[in-house]
Order: sequence, then C-alpha cells, then structure tokens
Amino acid sequence: MLASNRSAPIWGGFLLAALGAAFCAWAAIAPSESLCVSTGCSLYSNLTVLGLPLWWYGTGAFSLLALFCIFGKQGAARGFVWLMLAADTALLALMALTAPCAACLVVAALIAGAFVAIPAEPRRDRQQRISILLLAWGGLFFANGTALATERMGTWNLQGPENAPVTLYFSPSCPACRQAIAALANAAPDTVAYRPVAENDDDIPAIEQMRRDVEQGTPVAEALRKVVETPPAPAMSLFEQARLRWKLLRNKARVLSTGADRLPVMLMSGMPRLPFGHAADGASPSPASRPAAPQQGPSSPVQGQGGKPAAGPGIGPGAGPSAGQDSALPFLSNDFAGCAQTPASNATCD
Repeated sequence: MLASNRSAPIWGGFLLAALGAAFCAWAAIAPSESLCVSTGCSLYSNLTVLGLPLWWYGTGAFSLLALFCIFGKQGAARGFVWLMLAADTALLALMALTAPCAACLVVAALIAGAFVAIPAEPRRDRQQRISILLLAWGGLFFANGTALATERMGTWNLQGPENAPVTLYFSPSCPACRQAIAALANAAPDTVAYRPVAENDDDIPAIEQMRRDVEQGTPVAEALRKVVETPPAPAMSLFEQARLRWKLLRNKARVLSTGADRLPVMLMSGMPRLPFGHAADGASPSPASRPAAPQQGPSSPVQGQGGKPAAGPGIGPGAGPSAGQDSALPFLSNDFAGCAQTPASNATCD
C-alpha cells in the first residue's frame, strides 16, 4: 500500500527547524560577546523564564518542530509553527518598544521561513487568521530591522574615541556648547568624544572647517574659537556636503533619541577623571583650581548616562551644595546659559 503524501517528510521545514535548533543551542552556550552586536543582544542575553534562558526554549521548540517535519506530521507541524510565530510576534513587539536584538531577528527569520515552508490546511477561516498573523509579524520584523540598521550606523566623532567616558554633542552656534567645550579643553584626548550637530545651514561650513583644523592637530576648543570669530566658507563639493550632512543627521538623531531637546548634551559613563574634578586622594579641589563660572542663566538639559539628566545643583536627586563630587564639575550645574527651544528646531540656541 502506497504511503500517503500527508505522512511524507517536510524537508524544507525540517532543514529550517534543524538550523534554528542549532543556532539557539550555539547562542545558549556561546560567550555573550559573540552575540552582542546590538543593544538588544545585551538586554536579552540574560533573560530567563523559570530559571532557564530563552535560547534553550528555542532549541527545544525547533527540535520538536523538526521531529514533526521529519515524520510527516503536517497538521501538528503547521499548528506548532503557528504557535511559534505568534510567540515570536509578541517578542518582536517587545523589542520594538525597547531595543532590537540581532540574534533574535535571525531566529525570527528561521521561524517565518519554516512557517512558509510547511504547507497549510486547506481551510479558508484558518488561512485568514494565519495571513493576519504573518502580516503583523512582517511589520514588526521590518521595524526592528530598521532600528537595528540605524543603531549599527552609529555616530560621527569630530575627535575622541567611540568608547570615551564623556561624550559631548555640541553646535558651533550654541553659546552654552562653547562654554562646555572650554570647560573640557584640558581633558585628556581619550576621555572626551566631541560629536557636532548642525542646528542651521551656517553650522555646516563651520563644522567642516573645524574638521579640517582638527585633522591638522588643532584642539577642538581652538578650532571652535576660530570659526566663531571668523565665519569660514570652505570649498566643498556636492558629494562632500551630502556626506557631511549625513554624518550630522546621524548625530542629531542620536541626540533626539536621548529625549533631549536642547544642546549641549553630555553623556557620561562612570566618573571620568577631568582636569577640574577631585584630586587623586579624593579631596575636593580648591576654588582657585576650578575654572571661572560663566554668567548664570537658565540651565540647558545636560544628559547623564542612559539619557537621564546628570545630577547637579537644582537638577535631580542630590541637588544642592551637598551633592558630593558632582558639585565640583561646572558642566553638571546651572553654570551654562541655556538654549531656547523653538517650534522650528528641537535643539536651537539663542
């Protein structure tokens, strides 16, 4: 008696399920740095359910799906991969609200591939539900893929390493930004990353001239002073203008992602040693060793690590003279004149 087609192995689904099981098993035992190519990978690497990492659940689910496919259990395989796709859609929604995970997107693609490779039951009502689920999955997958690509493009530093403990987003036309750069002028080169942001078209030639001066060895503070005193007009081709605008657009997008609407924006990782911080023995520096405080004015939001406002007098917990070592850092206080928000720009200085 000839075997029914319904009991024939589903090779396409089996191969994708086997790949998925192997990938999840590798992800479960591989070092975390092997997977962490995006923020979401670090965020979800230690996520567990009932004490077991999600990667082992994925290994078990793909293995069971592979068994259904190799033994030709079409109905069971189709129903189980439908459940896997529904669970993955929920996970993609969570990532869309937090951060994309590159490894999770690989698993998502394998689940969707198996879903397509395993033939469906010829029932109209079921087909309609499945189509809606696949459409929702596709929209969330595209959103996460776009967010991952945006994150991987990164930002552009005028000077300083990517992993610098202090990152300063500034604009040449922002007075508070110029004061912030002056305060950081004596910091070690590997401790500050300067990332320019164009607030108007006049900032484009100024930033380009600063880039050229910095490449020739001019300090950022001196390069900024020169373009402020004498507005430059460097010769730039259309390609060079487009490339510079693309770099600056990435920087501005990163600023807006922190929730800030004014410049300067300072991101800090830990407590870096800066020229006007505490002495090596932990004692507070004398007032004479601190830079002169600029004219008081409304404070522009200075961002701390994770996009939260950095602590300082009148800002966040520990505000006031007893705020500890933060009170010794002028750029964490209200010393900088603020930048006013306008309807036309999310980060425009007076």
